[in-house]
Amino acid sequence: MTIPVAGNLEQLFPNLYRLCAPNPGPMTGPGTNTYLYGEKELAVFDAGPAMPEHVAAILAAQDALDAPITKLFASHTHRDHSPAIAKVAEQLGDVELIGIPAYAGQQFEDYSFKPDVKPQDNQLFELPTGTVRAIHTPGHVGNHVCYLIEEYNLLTTGDHLMNGSTVVIVPPKGSMKDYIESLQKLQHYAIDFMAPGHGGLISNPAEVVEWTIQHRLKREAKVLANLSAAPISISQLVAWVYDDVDVSLHPMAELSLHAHLIKLTLDGQVYESEQTWFLS
Repeated sequence: MTIPVAGNLEQLFPNLYRLCAPNPGPMTGPGTNTYLYGEKELAVFDAGPAMPEHVAAILAAQDALDAPITKLFASHTHRDHSPAIAKVAEQLGDVELIGIPAYAGQQFEDYSFKPDVKPQDNQLFELPTGTVRAIHTPGHVGNHVCYLIEEYNLLTTGDHLMNGSTVVIVPPKGSMKDYIESLQKLQHYAIDFMAPGHGGLISNPAEVVEWTIQHRLKREAKVLANLSAAPISISQLVAWVYDDVDVSLHPMAELSLHAHLIKLTLDGQVYESEQTWFLS
């Protein structure tokens, strides 16, 4: 596995390339991965942040590969994944934008993304090189879609799965219940590789999916173990449930913790009152 390097157009398979954006950080790893697939025509998956140098790199890749970009896919509309779509589309002629638009009232959203096509679950998109299947995978956020490049049984995962880290679940549209069910859903597809939005290729997808499911369920058990009949706030609970995570990441961990608590409330195991939580 090679670690993505910002600005480098890397060939991963015949007709599949990766271009990493220069936005490294605690939540983005080496940066956001943009994938380009095709030969006579190019499909771009997650054009990334609207950084001028990354937009220029995507357009330069089109020239280097001597093929026009005809489709721009968005896994979801967080600001490190979709804003460059509008910027790239401005520079192109006939290009189709595919994805689910941002929900109102959700954090970290890009409202510049205005798709031409809102993909249905299992909808197929035919390219000259092969078929791309949209798989609706809500959880991280409600409008998340993974795209399966069937030529290689390779799934572009956006932020549904990362390499080397777990993802944050962002309520209210993000749902831990939906996230676990979306992971279980992927177990019914033939997937040989995963191309995550952050980090290198995943060559053992079945094991990673199963590990992630179990990791979330263990975290859920830890939530239950640290609750009692006495009400407790999320800010108090996060220090116990995420004691294995650097405290600098606890503000983001609170989002996933909230998602766990919402799931447990739906399951009837936990009650909420005035932003405090306790066992039922």
